Order: sequence, then C-alpha cells, then structure tokens
Amino acid sequence: MDLSGLPQVKAWSTGGDFSASGFLMANVTVSEAAVLSTLLWPDFVEFQGCVVLGFKFDDEGVNNWIDRLKGDVRAVEAVVNEVHLWDIFAPTSPEEYKVLSQLAGRVSDMWRAAVQHAFPDREFLVSVTDDPEEYGPTLTLRQAN
Repeated sequence: MDLSGLPQVKAWSTGGDFSASGFLMANVTVSEAAVLSTLLWPDFVEFQGCVVLGFKFDDEGVNNWIDRLKGDVRAVEAVVNEVHLWDIFAPTSPEEYKVLSQLAGRVSDMWRAAVQHAFPDREFLVSVTDDPEEYGPTLTLRQAN
C-alpha cells in the first residue's frame, strides 16, 4: 500500500523519508490506537446462534433482525456484521479513497484471523466489496455453514 500520496503523510514527512513508527508516535494517541484496534482485530459476541462483531453488537438490534429474517443466522450476521468504511473514515482526497479501498483488504484479513482465533472449530466468510457509486469499501462477516 503506497502511503506517500496521502495528504497527512506528505505534510508530516516534509520531503524526508517516511517512517510509519515516527508518524504513529507523532500523530496517534494510545486511546486512538486502542479504539482502532477494535475495528482491526475485533472481539466477537455470540448471541442467539449468531457471531457478531463486538463493536457492532446491540442485543435489541440483533433480536429485531432475527425476527425480520425468521431466524436465519447467516442472513442476520450478514446484515449486522456489515461495515462501510466510509461510515468510519471520511476520505478527503483521491489518494485517501484509493488507500481506503486497499485498507479494506487488510482489515478483512485481520477479521478472518481474529474470528478463526476466537472460533477455531467454525468456518467463516469475510467478504469485501467496493462500489464507489454505493457505499464504498464494505466488509461483511458471517458463518459459512
């Protein structure tokens, strides 16, 4: 992933070599990193047979989807565990849009590893779609079977 075109990176590096660790130390607080980690390596909640991203879990909301989708666990997971990166990050330049699309692939890899770590005896599908005319980079997690 080429970060050199990102506006904040360009402004920070001022022509020198870019150091990711230096950028992080100068720009990201422990609180920001900790909160971001919940997106990158999420916790999961098991509820009514569903596996739900911890940062998306709301028991009333999940119950409503269970009722609407007549108990179809995979369908419920696909709705509840859908994350539009445009809802979390607000890209402001073409370079940021491009990197956000690439970031979606990395996040999906982390979700896949995190969910397999949490539930080693189950299979999960993590998908990424990216339609700039719709909701941009979007991730979805659900059980395979």
